[in-house]
Amino acid sequence: MESAAPYFFLSYAHSPRDDFDEPDPDMWVHRFFRDLRGHIREMADTDGGPAGFMDRSMRAGEIWTEELEDSLAGCRVFVPLYSPRYFRSSWCGREWTAFGRRAARRRTGERTTAPSAVVPALWTPVPSHRLPDSVRDLQYTHPELGDRYREYGLYGLIKVSSFRGAYQKAVMELAQRIVKVGEDIVVERGGDTPLRHLPNAFEPLDTRRTLRITVAAHSVDRVPDGRTPSYYGRSPLHWNPYHPESAKPLASVAAEIAERLDYRPDVRAFDPGTTAEAGPPDGPEVMLLDRWTLRDPEHRAGLAEFDRSHRPATALVVPWNRDDPDSEAAEEELSAATEAVLPQKMNQGRQACRPAVRGIPDHESCGVLLPHVVQWAAVQYLKQNPGPSLPGPTVPRFRLSISGDQDGRRRGPRPYAEEDDDEQP
Repeated sequence: MESAAPYFFLSYAHSPRDDFDEPDPDMWVHRFFRDLRGHIREMADTDGGPAGFMDRSMRAGEIWTEELEDSLAGCRVFVPLYSPRYFRSSWCGREWTAFGRRAARRRTGERTTAPSAVVPALWTPVPSHRLPDSVRDLQYTHPELGDRYREYGLYGLIKVSSFRGAYQKAVMELAQRIVKVGEDIVVERGGDTPLRHLPNAFEPLDTRRTLRITVAAHSVDRVPDGRTPSYYGRSPLHWNPYHPESAKPLASVAAEIAERLDYRPDVRAFDPGTTAEAGPPDGPEVMLLDRWTLRDPEHRAGLAEFDRSHRPATALVVPWNRDDPDSEAAEEELSAATEAVLPQKMNQGRQACRPAVRGIPDHESCGVLLPHVVQWAAVQYLKQNPGPSLPGPTVPRFRLSISGDQDGRRRGPRPYAEEDDDEQP
């Protein structure tokens, strides 16, 4: 039986030890956590789970613990402890990303601005101009906590004995705010993506290299002949070939994978009428192809022109859900059409990752293959445009057999290399 999730998750930057004989450098953070947890325990219905979670490991080069990732995926409220060190830590930036990806809604169902279950606490003062763009919209000074809180932060209040009353008031007010947010907002449980694969929320987007994700598919109002409408949405970017097993459009899945690899995704629908003018992208590209579009003459002509254009850093991905009832009868026809219309991209695809162009049969396999296709496209772009090293983990040449490829055995990718962190507190 799984243990219940904590009511709140305290995200903070670990302080490095200057001397192995010194006391725990995060002793004061732990004392604050204990005080806050005690108030939450008295004020809130924690459904039998712990009132709060605080990671006590020093994380000197090791990966996040399973307990930490589970707590972050299930907690009701995220409490980041602001300090200059906090916003320099990529560890904390990835925790912020993980919680931020969890969908949130108000319990009342009222539709206002997107609700947030993030309650920042000020540990030490941070000038507003030093805040990353991703956090600037959140209120963190909390006027009701008093001037001394804004001037000194919780660290100053807890260290100075004459500020004891101000510290106690600030912790009580924060606890009340956390409980109110926990009662007012429902946050869906997080996904299973390891934290080390998530992007740092505090890193400016313009420092990441762009990955273009082009989706060649129809919308629900232009469903191809013989195709069930349930796989399509209001635009090509809502195409979901793995419905109903997967609830997300494929473009969204690909964008999340790009972010996880530290790319900035540029997601576009393929426009068959502008292929000639568009030109190659200024970075690597992945095309997600719905083979059913090849029954449409306009798309067929546009894709043929796309194939003839010079795009050496474009990788083709062909999802093909063999569990949907339309696929079996049309597979041979549309597979042959793909070979005829896109011979260059199919040939490049076989070099990059053969299973990705043969037809990826399910969304789990697609999630495994896409990172390797992205890295292949990135390497090709670097060959054409030598420059600074591309972001993201290095992935060795990938060979995977699925559904009839080579010997028919399914092999997973090698694990991603451990990421280095500029600051490992």
